[in-house]
Order: sequence, then C-alpha cells, then structure tokens
Amino acid sequence: MKSFLSMPEDRRITHLALGKFDGMHLAHKELFKHLGESGAVLCIESGGELLTPDKELYCDKEMIFVEFSDIKEWNGAYFVKKLKEKFRALEKLVVGYDFCFGKNRAWSAVDLADLFGGEVIIVPEFCIKDQGVHSSVIKQAIKQGDMKNARALLGRYYHIQGRVVKGQNLGAKQLYATINIETSGYVLPQNGVYASLTKLQNRIYKSVCFVGHRLSTDGAFSIETHIIDDDFVAEDRISVDSVSVCFIEKIRDNRTFSDLGELKSRIAKDISQAHYILDSVSLAFVEM
Repeated sequence: MKSFLSMPEDRRITHLALGKFDGMHLAHKELFKHLGESGAVLCIESGGELLTPDKELYCDKEMIFVEFSDIKEWNGAYFVKKLKEKFRALEKLVVGYDFCFGKNRAWSAVDLADLFGGEVIIVPEFCIKDQGVHSSVIKQAIKQGDMKNARALLGRYYHIQGRVVKGQNLGAKQLYATINIETSGYVLPQNGVYASLTKLQNRIYKSVCFVGHRLSTDGAFSIETHIIDDDFVAEDRISVDSVSVCFIEKIRDNRTFSDLGELKSRIAKDISQAHYILDSVSLAFVEM
C-alpha cells in the first residue's frame, strides 16, 4: 500500500482522482474514466465499516492512500500545495460533485478548481434508474438484505473475506457441515440466510450462508457457509485458512426453531431454494 505522506516526489503522474472510494462502485468508475494513462487515484481512508477493504483489486490505476486523520487539520490551500509538491507533473484533478476537503470539510470541489489553477473535472452525480450511486446507499441496501440493489449499484456481487474458525461442530454431527468465518471491517448483510457463493482454494462453490445469532442453539453470533455443490469434497476445507463469501440473494430472516429436527428441515428447504437462485448465476461475472 503506497502512502501519500511517505512517498517520494513523483514526476510521472499527471492526472489524479481524489476521494474516499469506499466500494469502488459504478460512480467511482465514472471518475476513473477521466484519468489518462499517467493517471492515479488518491484514496482518503477514514476507517469504520467498509464495502471494499481491498480497493486495489477493482482499479487498474495506481492507488495511493492517506489517512483522513493525518490531513483533517489542513486548510484547503495547504492540501493543494502538498498535492503539487508530491506530484510534480500534475495537470488535472478529478473529483465528484460532492467532494469536500480541508479542515471541517470547508472547501468544495469548486474551491479546489480555484486553488489548483490547472484542470479540475467535477463529475456530476451518477444515477441508475434515478437512484444516486453512493456508498451510503449501498451500505444501507446491504444492511437491509437487499443484495440485488447493492449489486446494481456496486456493479458486482457483494462479498466478504474472513478467517476460518472453529464452530460448534453441531452442524457436521446433527445438521449440515458449515465453514465458520470470522471477519472484521466489512459491512455485514442483514441477519438471515442467503443464497451465496463461497471461494475456497481458488475455486468458487455454490453455497448457503447464515449471518446472525444462532437462536436455536447457543445464541452466539456467527457467519457460516454450507457448500451445496455435489462435487465438493469436505476434506478440502481442512487446510483452508481463509474464505470469501459472495451474497447473491436473501432467502429468509433469522428465526428460532423448536428443535434441531425442525431446523434441519428448514435448512433443506433453504438449500433447495439456493440451488434455484444460483442456477441462474454465471460464475464468469463473479468477482471475489
């Protein structure tokens, strides 16, 4: 990860896009279209829940990072001065219409144009079906379990990555064997059961993923995925340290069952419904 504050002077980059770029969604890609071959992206990191911690996977331009906490006290003129000092060949800046910078976000995209002196492209709001594409809107869709809308705005299916951890071991004995995942930093979907895709050892499998508190057993919060592909070999998961889960569509809410027999019967129905949903998903268009 290349740091803005510690990097040496650069004389190659002539175009620079500025922003948080959480999600690397379709509106961000509109900004990147204005960058030439010698363009780069300066990403201002602010912490908290993220849609896309691994931003560099979704951009074909060089990405440079700076922590918001390190620059939040700068005034607008000083921010622009530092940009010019670091990027000696800088000719053009690209920002969204709502870009603000400097202490207390007191400087706007229009102010940036006045301070920079060179070309500043201010990209208007990007909409899909009259809905503005914003990270906050996508996060809200995910938290509501609306994975279809999240995908439409992201331009891809939403996924998380995490570490494989030991679970109750109840599934393998009495229900369905699952892979338990521990993750942090990601926005998590609304509690419930999802038709999903799970990536293990560079292969993508159809799956059913549960997110939420295990209301019918120990009450603990968990993220668990059950592989439903017929050719999956259970032993393949033994040596796996990390796993990615892609959420395709919500099947149902989380709920309490009277006993494990009722829970197992419901899971069987979830699996059947997941097969139906996932049969229409082309793996060629899945980014994980």
